[in-house]
Amino acid sequence: MKTTCHVNIDEYTNRDIKGLEEIVKNHDHFHSEMYISDNLNFDKSLPWVFTKYEGKRLVGVMCLFVPTNKEIELMAITHPDFRRKGSFNELEEMVLKTWRQHCIPSLLYVVNAQSSAGNAVVSKKGASYQFTEYKMEWNGRQVFSKDKRLAIHPVDKSKTNILAEIQERSFGLSFADSMSFINTSIEKDNHHHFLCYLNGSPIGMGAFVVGRSISIYGVCILPEFRGEGYGKGLMEHLLKEASTFKGKHITLEVNSSNHRAYELYRKLGFIEVSATGYYRRKLFTKPV
Repeated sequence: MKTTCHVNIDEYTNRDIKGLEEIVKNHDHFHSEMYISDNLNFDKSLPWVFTKYEGKRLVGVMCLFVPTNKEIELMAITHPDFRRKGSFNELEEMVLKTWRQHCIPSLLYVVNAQSSAGNAVVSKKGASYQFTEYKMEWNGRQVFSKDKRLAIHPVDKSKTNILAEIQERSFGLSFADSMSFINTSIEKDNHHHFLCYLNGSPIGMGAFVVGRSISIYGVCILPEFRGEGYGKGLMEHLLKEASTFKGKHITLEVNSSNHRAYELYRKLGFIEVSATGYYRRKLFTKPV
């Protein structure tokens, strides 16, 4: 057995991960897809994909999303023939050893709600349930009516302060964390960011990333402007822009508690395709 950590993923490892995903999907009868397109972590010098091979066969992989030093999001898949044989624990220990220098206080396991194996792991780890996200996929229905009240424009890194301020106020993030993530993502050629203006003032933002599919993320309207239909206008614009990339599915994720957003996405033609549970495990106690 050989375990390896990766700062960058080559085409062969990427191919092997896709192959393992297909094996897991066929065995467990649910869709599994790991986001391995970009390194969006706050420390890009550290590995974020960890693999385990038996000979030339990939039998386990872990992928990390660490946009801030607050928590590590961890997603993993293991070949059905190698479950309950220590592969997950071995890779997890490598993850924790690699990132230990940052003393990140918690680990967030990302688990498909239908995965009995995944749910058994988080139970053994003593992780506590936090929330559920639904993955939704657009059915391709044309909804590109233009809201004439809004002006929506693509933006570059000259607008990072504005984007970070909107995220801070909309999502309750710190300005520093918002800036860190925006600065990282906006430098990527496959990430597309948009600002939404009303009467010349920015009131919202949204983005999408083009990978194996197109994923819409970071969509928000400032609190004082909600309830007026501006979110619908922003989403329709994002769908129009994303649709220019032909032949790719358009997806997004929404927290199960965000009923208003969920209903908007349904009305725009999004269909729920999977549910993912998030479970937190405490790692360190940071000094106050």
